[in-house]
Amino acid sequence: MERVFSRLPEDWNIKMERQRGEKWSVMMQRPDGMQHHETADSLIEALEEVWRALR
Repeated sequence: MERVFSRLPEDWNIKMERQRGEKWSVMMQRPDGMQHHETADSLIEALEEVWRALR
């Protein structure tokens, strides 16, 4: 997880959450306003998918 967080730009908005019994939900927004949302079984998987979509 440390590897993933170290690659995220400091000026991006990130929201991570998981409701009991559900998948992880991750939303990221770049400073230019572009945003992306993913859900996955693991937090790392969701973070990496959103990161790939926005970089």
